[in-house]
Amino acid sequence: MSEQVLHRPAEVAARLGVSTSTLRRWSQRFAEYLSPDAGEPAGSGDTDGAHRRYTDEDLATLLTIKGLLAEGFTYQQVERRLAALRRMDGKEEVTRSLVAAEGSLQSLSPAISILADTLHTVADGQQAILNAQQANRELMGVVVQDNFNIKEENTKLRDRMLELEREMAEMRRRDDAHHAKMEARMQAVESALDRIADQLTNLQRELPRRNRGLLGWLTGR
Repeated sequence: MSEQVLHRPAEVAARLGVSTSTLRRWSQRFAEYLSPDAGEPAGSGDTDGAHRRYTDEDLATLLTIKGLLAEGFTYQQVERRLAALRRMDGKEEVTRSLVAAEGSLQSLSPAISILADTLHTVADGQQAILNAQQANRELMGVVVQDNFNIKEENTKLRDRMLELEREMAEMRRRDDAHHAKMEARMQAVESALDRIADQLTNLQRELPRRNRGLLGWLTGR
């Protein structure tokens, strides 16, 4: 049977992507779920964790701890989850699954990045839509104001046209009255001229008779 491979703290911290101080804190906090050499090495007396050694199973457990903490679990919740995993049958199968989880997390990183980019693109698109809606509302406000101004100008123009029509009607009425007065005066003048003409005609007819009478009176005939 081959000897089990043990990993140094620096190597394990590098694979987890954490500092050695964080690894030491996790090892102390979750010691009961790690191997003795990883949790609390007996008789080592070290405080910096330099004598700790980690098995592949320890690495899988630490990966699980890291994933749960990244999801927002508290230390107490992580402990309960580890206890539940320990109670599961088939410990070896669970261990292999946990070791494989490291590769799964790494393979999911591109997908997570793509999802984040997609969400960012969607957010940008929504912001662009909101900006366009705001621009449309501002343009609509300008159009409404322009329509209001046009209606106001049309109302003023219509009132002015009505006023001009009233003035023109008054001028026509005055012209008609003046024309009627002038016609009446012309008719009166024509009538006077007709009377004078009649009088002249009568006078011309009467004048010879009067002249003969006057001549007879003068001559005694």
